[in-house]
Amino acid sequence: MDYTDSELLSLMHENNDVARDILYDKYKYIVINLLKKYQKLALHYNIDLKELEQEAYYAFSDALSNFMEDKNASLSTFIYLCINRRIRKIIKRHSGKKAQVLSNSYSLDYDYEDTPLQDILSDDNVFEPLNKLTKEENFIELIKSIKASLSPFEYEVFSYLIDGLDYQTIAKLTNKNLKQVDNTIQRVKHKIRDIIKD
Repeated sequence: MDYTDSELLSLMHENNDVARDILYDKYKYIVINLLKKYQKLALHYNIDLKELEQEAYYAFSDALSNFMEDKNASLSTFIYLCINRRIRKIIKRHSGKKAQVLSNSYSLDYDYEDTPLQDILSDDNVFEPLNKLTKEENFIELIKSIKASLSPFEYEVFSYLIDGLDYQTIAKLTNKNLKQVDNTIQRVKHKIRDIIKD
């Protein structure tokens, strides 16, 4: 019999280790994706990858323990946010500059799994306005403008995109089908093109 996440969480809170294992197996892909995303940055700051992985699983466990269904977030999104927050906190602590991680995360020249952000957002390099941006421009202002123009769901998808997640993972995290995710990404690209052109 298949259990819902809600049922598994209830069982887990009753100290059912099988339910906990099922949830770990179901959502461990989030840990794997986030560790992959931050691997280069962790190596740059000489952070032990095993330590980072351990911290990610601590955050995973905390997310399962603290998830509240009455909030407007799915379990997968909550897990993602908790793990992402914990990893960023560790990297910030090791970097010595709190703003450095944020600026790197949104830099259009930063490589996400060897792909620059402008390539992730572009359609076969047709996204010419992005090429006009230089390193000296204020990327934080750009992100604020993008956030202001997107709906909350569009911004969530945009954030996952710049985190280097693929369409299928985004679909899982948002509980949407691939077509809905693709349509949202196309809207996001269109809105960003308009921002860049202005």
